[in-house]
Amino acid sequence: MAHGVEGRFPFLDHRVVELAAAMPPQIKMKVLNEKNILKKAMGDLVPASILKRPKQPYRAPEARSFFDGSRARQDYVEEELSSRRIKECGIFNAASVELLVKKIKEDRAIGVKDNMALVGILSTHLLMRQSWQ
Repeated sequence: MAHGVEGRFPFLDHRVVELAAAMPPQIKMKVLNEKNILKKAMGDLVPASILKRPKQPYRAPEARSFFDGSRARQDYVEEELSSRRIKECGIFNAASVELLVKKIKEDRAIGVKDNMALVGILSTHLLMRQSWQ
């Protein structure tokens, strides 16, 4: 996950779905033991330290990382989040995005919410631009 996109394609196979649908709920749900069946099935292949560790949620990149580093990256992000581009896309409030970007540049971001907001806006714009091409 640190260097790629998570894929769950094997779990979309119709045979896996049919098998899971046929299992009784009490086998599938072990309240505080998420992925119980998968852990048992892979127990001989995956080290115990991995099977027993707590779940590690995905965290979006720190918003500040979009403005630190290369000038080209910063220029690209600033262009993508410019008022003109925000209005062109028509999904987000340009004034609010401008305030968020200013807050991040001034190191006043409030944490996870601001990080997720920036990444969400940027990701949405990237998807929108893909659909326009």
